[in-house]
Amino acid sequence: MKKIIPFVSIIFFLLVWLFLTWFKIIPLPDPIEVIKSFFSLIFLKESVTNLTLIEHAIASLVRVSIGAVIAFTLAIPLGLLIGWYKIFGAFFETIIELLRPIPPLAWLPISIILFGKAGPIFIVFLCAFFPALLNTAFAAKRVSKNLIDMSKIFKATDKQIILKILIPSSLPSILTGMRIGLGMSWMGIIAAEMIALSAAGLGYFIMVMYQVGHLGEMIAGMIMIGIIGYGMNELLLKLNKYIKHRHDKDS
Repeated sequence: MKKIIPFVSIIFFLLVWLFLTWFKIIPLPDPIEVIKSFFSLIFLKESVTNLTLIEHAIASLVRVSIGAVIAFTLAIPLGLLIGWYKIFGAFFETIIELLRPIPPLAWLPISIILFGKAGPIFIVFLCAFFPALLNTAFAAKRVSKNLIDMSKIFKATDKQIILKILIPSSLPSILTGMRIGLGMSWMGIIAAEMIALSAAGLGYFIMVMYQVGHLGEMIAGMIMIGIIGYGMNELLLKLNKYIKHRHDKDS
């Protein structure tokens, strides 16, 4: 029954959309036209941008991958250090709390000045960095003191404690931070591509389609964003559940 419910909800959504468009309640293309545009754009190049929807999606995914990998590579070790060593936490806390509330898109002009066409990647970096950092630091602070004290009794070094206790115990929360960061990165790159008007990308595609009045293609691009975002979230959720299950089993 649970497996059927998502399909029923999608059909219900499409029927409501069809009703609203057929009776001119909303000035948008109907779902049949949009679905035709979606599958057509996957295989055929769009006339204005001269790229397929897949090519635009790949451009956005490449930017997200680069920015997120850099962010996670820096945020996770730093978060472990902040959570493990109080002096690191005290040193970085004020800086983090000053920078964290600034919306990533507010950095876009500076990112373009500093990085040019790679500016949107910096926006992805900011979107992914803080969720990963804060979740990792929070998890590191909550690691069982009993395990740490016991390991010290057996003369374990800090390196051994970090590798054998701190990281495995923090891993579920680290993956949650990565999932949140990746979701924010996906939203951030679309907005950045719209504003920065890159040469390719789903955000760029949607903005161009809006400007030329191709609403069916525009919504098809939005559908592609949703499908990819859903897929990334589901993949990380499954990975998170697997890691948590292994962690609980080992505990």
